[in-house]
Amino acid sequence: MPQRQLYTSVALEQAARPLLLLVQHLTGLNTTFITRIDWKALTQQVVLVEGQLSVPVQEGAVVAWSDSMCRLLFDAKLEQSDAVPELFPGSAGVALGMQSFFALPVLSEGKTIGTLCGASNNLVVIKDHTLISLKLIADAIAYQMALDQQMQLQQKKVKVAEKTIDKLYQQAQQMENLAHTDELTGLDNRRAFQTKFEQYQLQSQTQGTALALMMIDIDEFKQLNDQHGHETGDQALQHLANVLAAVARQSDIACRLGGDEFVLAAADTDAQGLLHLAQRVQHEFKQQMQQSGLASSLSIGIASSVESALELLLQRADQALYKAKELGRNRVEIAG
Repeated sequence: MPQRQLYTSVALEQAARPLLLLVQHLTGLNTTFITRIDWKALTQQVVLVEGQLSVPVQEGAVVAWSDSMCRLLFDAKLEQSDAVPELFPGSAGVALGMQSFFALPVLSEGKTIGTLCGASNNLVVIKDHTLISLKLIADAIAYQMALDQQMQLQQKKVKVAEKTIDKLYQQAQQMENLAHTDELTGLDNRRAFQTKFEQYQLQSQTQGTALALMMIDIDEFKQLNDQHGHETGDQALQHLANVLAAVARQSDIACRLGGDEFVLAAADTDAQGLLHLAQRVQHEFKQQMQQSGLASSLSIGIASSVESALELLLQRADQALYKAKELGRNRVEIAG
């Protein structure tokens, strides 16, 4: 069986529904209900109904205030009528089969926030002393509705605050990513590499595992920029970044240090293990450049903690890279 849609809080329903039953008992009307008025939108919504089979008022139904039976009654300076078809021909009440109808404003701090209503398809006259009792019930409902509105307002504020916090968190995450990511290539930048590499060094020291890194440089990069323009140079940098991102393991650090200088660090790997990876990087970079109609190559220097002290790895890899350049470029050199 589908769950009934609630148009008000559980707390208000638990407090008000017995009062609607009491109104039925006091008046003899078939149907009793509570509405909420939105004065900004000039609409009226039915929030709770008891006995809707006789007069089919639907919970959740929304009408324009201009079409409201409550407005018609209030404009006529009445609190009840046992002649709805005669007094209000063509009204929504007549369409619903109402013969008798009453409506009392539900007031909070002097403002009408809703109505307490009753209707019947039979002729029912409500006596004055009963109307007094109904007004007391309307006051009790007003208190509950005001609390309900405050709760809903607080819930909206909480939701807005949560959305604001989520947005600020996302912005902070974006700023964090920007601070540690190279904008052109999407790889880690120098700052991110330094932070991660220090963790790798500590891990290598404490666990006694090897640590290796390769320094990578695009050969004749300045000439490539001068001959073909900076857009082509940027494309070459992006090609290299794509290759590094594709070949790197999840635990590796691929980074653009700056300019055309890149580095890839790998934990639990020695120089020979990184040599095969470096040769693959060279091959795939050449292929990507050829597909772009350009010829370019890489020089790579490799150092590992097996041959060099941890704190000298970057320096030793850079020296090996310089040696590869001196020996004609387009080659891989391992630091001795």
